[in-house]
Amino acid sequence: MLTHEPRGWYESDARLFLVKKSGESLEHVLMKLLSHLLFYHPDLEVEVSADQHYKPDLVRFDDRGEPVQWIECGTTKIDKLDRITRRNDRCTIQIVKPNPHVLRRYAREAEDRIRYPERVAYTSFREDYLDELAGLIERRHELVAVISPEYEHLFVTVDETTTETPIVTLS
Repeated sequence: MLTHEPRGWYESDARLFLVKKSGESLEHVLMKLLSHLLFYHPDLEVEVSADQHYKPDLVRFDDRGEPVQWIECGTTKIDKLDRITRRNDRCTIQIVKPNPHVLRRYAREAEDRIRYPERVAYTSFREDYLDELAGLIERRHELVAVISPEYEHLFVTVDETTTETPIVTLS
């Protein structure tokens, strides 16, 4: 269940199944989960092809099948980000990093090296939040997520345990 007041979603009841692939970190899977919550839209899909050289972690398409929202979680090479921004000029591109330190370092590097930095927004969570969440996630869980009205905090309840993180954003 998701309440995302800034986007007008109240008690949205959506099912999401994420599977950790061989070689994929739990941190990456958790960032995809949190991205799905933060950028929620009923048409947002996880790990589907955008018919481009790169495959997004999460993506949403318009009626013509063109990406309108592209989300990359974790490690994303700057060259890859540059190609994505050049190819998708009508697309919101979000980069999600595990913590503010990694986020700021990456954003500074990207600003200097990509041609269209204005097309990219950056998001992260508090230090060690993914580790805290990983300690609560095993298999199937009921999640309740609430995003504060000012888009400043994310509250995630895993079964009976509630966690909280500030939402760190850069644009």
